[in-house]
Amino acid sequence: MQRFGVIGSPISHSLSPIIHNFLFSYLGIKAHYEKIFVPSSEMLGQTLNSLKGANITLPYKEKVFGLCDEVVGIAQEIEAINTIICSDNKKRGFNTDAYGFWECVKNLEIKSALILGAGGSAKAIAVMLQTQGVDVSIYNRTFSKLDFFESKKIKILSSLECQDYDLVVHSTSVGLDGRSLPFDASKLLPIVMQAKYIFDVIYSSNVRIVNIDGFKAFLSSRPKTAFIEFSKKGIDGLEMLLYQALFAFEIFCDKQYCFEELRALFYNSCLK
Repeated sequence: MQRFGVIGSPISHSLSPIIHNFLFSYLGIKAHYEKIFVPSSEMLGQTLNSLKGANITLPYKEKVFGLCDEVVGIAQEIEAINTIICSDNKKRGFNTDAYGFWECVKNLEIKSALILGAGGSAKAIAVMLQTQGVDVSIYNRTFSKLDFFESKKIKILSSLECQDYDLVVHSTSVGLDGRSLPFDASKLLPIVMQAKYIFDVIYSSNVRIVNIDGFKAFLSSRPKTAFIEFSKKGIDGLEMLLYQALFAFEIFCDKQYCFEELRALFYNSCLK
């Protein structure tokens, strides 16, 4: 049986195993997908060598980029990897975060966007928005992490400025606890209140979800993240998780499925 997993630290909140194991079972594929806690980047190579394929989450998306023998597609430009397939003693890296994010917002009218954070997810979202002609700005507390965005000619903000943005994206790790905001509320409020759309890469989770029925129920009625609750509007990262997982699943299986058919397996019984 082929072994797959999602690698990160922390990892207990991840719902990826439920999605992938359901798809493996539904399609009759002999494979298993699990959560894999990796406490340090030094253990990444050894962990990947034990798997047929993997998804990569915080904080390793950028570190894994350098471990790949081949980087495919938009991941070359993003310089961050969230999906790896291992074959013939080689690791091929992809980025399905970018496509998963775009599936969530592609029908919205977006001409300008502010991204909060500068990690792997922020890179994927910034590059994808830029390829779609969106004027992208980025703000992050640590300026040393902004070289990538400067090289892509993305506008870097030295402070949180109250401007009108069509879309504001939260992509920091702050908020995984379900309570915290990434920046001071008094500075965030004017920005998010003026934005047309709010997107939080983080999603509320529940360790009690153990099967696909629980996942579908949670997908349709999950609690709001602190950032979404603060803004009183927006899209959370659970849908992005689902969409990027469907793209990753095709890579794992080396087969193109009907995306809408896979999507319908999750959405037909919950969201309409």
